[in-house]
Amino acid sequence: MKSKIFLQLITAVFMLFAFDVRAKTSPVDEAEAASWAQNTGHELIDALGNPDLQSKYDTLDKMFNEDVDTSYIAKFVIGKYWKIFDAEQKQAYLTLFNRYVLSLYKNYPLDFNTDGIDFEITSARINGNFTDIFCKVNLPENMASENLSYIMLEFKVAKTDGKIKIYDLKIGESSLILTYRNRFYTMMTEADEEVSWFLEDLETLTVSNEQNAQQKLLYQ
Repeated sequence: MKSKIFLQLITAVFMLFAFDVRAKTSPVDEAEAASWAQNTGHELIDALGNPDLQSKYDTLDKMFNEDVDTSYIAKFVIGKYWKIFDAEQKQAYLTLFNRYVLSLYKNYPLDFNTDGIDFEITSARINGNFTDIFCKVNLPENMASENLSYIMLEFKVAKTDGKIKIYDLKIGESSLILTYRNRFYTMMTEADEEVSWFLEDLETLTVSNEQNAQQKLLYQ
């Protein structure tokens, strides 16, 4: 159960770090990519292991706000429906999406101990304009099970304006960004492709997540 919760949390957190695939990207040297992934991974584990919940929120939010191209992600996950939003709805959606992704990871249990969680970079290779980084996350005994003792992750990274950014995360064969596009498409279908209804549903979901996060702060 603990390993399942950790896997869900990793999925939610890394939703924050998926970026715009722009034309001006360049692959990262394999050694540089591996070193960057090693350092960033440890920073993330340290943030998740912080016992002070508000400080944990602040650190993860800061990483998101400094590095994530929210506008692109919002447009990507809504896909073909973007063209039916009017100008006012587009602005409302972009603002709401930013709140949604910040509230998302806070809806998972964040009070577990990360001691013993470690990872290794198994390989990194250039793939066109990107570099693929393969990582093995080793779970400690209290999280591991007979069927799950480690998690394999694949990051797609590139340099934009001289800065390394993550463009996608795969767990097994599942692309995180495509998973969230499927989720938003489902929400649009359930709203009968009515943008105002979709925005109301997204607002309700976001507010619920934000309220849960505030409750956790009150009772930590």
